[in-house]
Amino acid sequence: MNDRQENVRRAAGGGEDVTDPEVFAAHYRRLYPNLRVIADAITGDHGLAEDIVQEATIIALAKIERFRPGTSLVAWLSEIVRRCALNHARKRRHRRTAVTDPQILSETSRADDRSPDTEGVVSNGGELAAMQVEFDDEVTRALEQLRPEQRCCLLLRVVRNLTYAEISELMDLPAGTAMSHVHRGKALLRQRLADAGYAGRRSDRERS
Repeated sequence: MNDRQENVRRAAGGGEDVTDPEVFAAHYRRLYPNLRVIADAITGDHGLAEDIVQEATIIALAKIERFRPGTSLVAWLSEIVRRCALNHARKRRHRRTAVTDPQILSETSRADDRSPDTEGVVSNGGELAAMQVEFDDEVTRALEQLRPEQRCCLLLRVVRNLTYAEISELMDLPAGTAMSHVHRGKALLRQRLADAGYAGRRSDRERS
């Protein structure tokens, strides 16, 4: 084994051998939900997102020796997923955002703890704002106005309830930039829903 291969074997930290199938699989299982949300956010197709994550994983395994020692395996895998997803998204004209996918909404509704950053976008029950069924189309259009990077950060925060540090590592962005993407995304969603007349309905319900 050459020095480069040995460095890769130990690069994940804690002496882990990232070329070991069991070690890599453990990382994959842990990261899969977050990687899928990223692919969802970029392509707007839940089924395709699953395929993209699998495709990216195959690429990562084939190129594992290109992983740079001392860098984040999380960020490296996420970058491969983003590139695969962007390639697929460029080929698609019609997109359905992941946030309206039933499985994503189900995962959101099971969230145990909502941060203050999701207030106004996610209700206590975990649904995006209020009367989800009625304004899915508005939410979809608003999300499609965001850049893929912004949409990923917002959904990782709202759907996966990740910290900004976790989003920063996944997206290879400064934490402040991730926070900015989330806040701007929320502002756009609120404005779109207000323009569509949903803000008033939400306020009326909260007062009742």
